[in-house]
Amino acid sequence: MRTSAVLASLLLAVYASAIPLNNAKFSSALEAVKRDIATVETMVVNKRQLLDLGSVTDLVSEVLSTLTGLLPTITSTVSGLDASVNAIVGDVEADVDGTLNTVKSTLQSTIDELNSVISDVDLTGTLDGLVGDVNGAITEVQTLLTDVEGLASSVDVDSLLSEVTSLANQLLSILTGLTSAV
Repeated sequence: MRTSAVLASLLLAVYASAIPLNNAKFSSALEAVKRDIATVETMVVNKRQLLDLGSVTDLVSEVLSTLTGLLPTITSTVSGLDASVNAIVGDVEADVDGTLNTVKSTLQSTIDELNSVISDVDLTGTLDGLVGDVNGAITEVQTLLTDVEGLASSVDVDSLLSEVTSLANQLLSILTGLTSAV
């Protein structure tokens, strides 16, 4: 016999032995598989639900409306603080400690209020309409810083001046951070 005939007959013998001769055994062998398939067919597949982002967009909208009202207030407040500092420089105001304490506490409360509005909210790309207000507030804070630094040569309250300068720099940093979100 040829090798190909031997190989073919060997393969046929292997395939024939793999086929069960009794039909009952064949169907009972597949019972476990049939049970598994049945459970898969009856399973309910939950449809993936879309996330409701309404609360997030409402939060950003609320922050923007609050900032819209807050930025002009910050600008006018800092402008008033600058006028108080200029009154000290012009010898119009005699109570230097009291005025600087007022400036310090007002700056601190302004920073606290601004931080409470913008904390934990990513405002990237949402402040387009507030660019002018943010820049105006930055300009006022820079003017206040310049005047406070000029005050250092004429009064003797270095620790209080450094606290006011630190708070003004902190406010400037927060406002500058808002411009990077535009």
